[in-house]
Amino acid sequence: MKAVFSTRDLKLAAILATLGFEFENPARPATRIKRESGDESTVFHFLADSPTGQRADDVMRSFAKGEEFVTAQPDSPVSYMMAVLKNRDELVSVVKQTPRQIVFERNGKIISISENATAEDKARFAKFI
Repeated sequence: MKAVFSTRDLKLAAILATLGFEFENPARPATRIKRESGDESTVFHFLADSPTGQRADDVMRSFAKGEEFVTAQPDSPVSYMMAVLKNRDELVSVVKQTPRQIVFERNGKIISISENATAEDKARFAKFI
């Protein structure tokens, strides 16, 4: 029986999958857990060794070191993946903080206004539609 590596960390699971680690059971790569308290978690199950000989434990330790690992090994594939994940988190934050533009059509014109427009802005804007 082959050794199994399990993790609840979605980012680590994404890195392992990208590095080519195989799921213990490809038909059921994860276990979803719901506790009596209502808390939920998902655990991903990989074979502990990749086809290229990497060990999931080693990848986890590199990942856990965070910026220290990236500074020490900036050209490592794990460093690049960590950078992608960090940038994704920052971009998601930007998206969540950026007001949407409401786009609509009036009298054959396509118009947009910020969803955070003040009542004064809306009144001034209404003159043009």
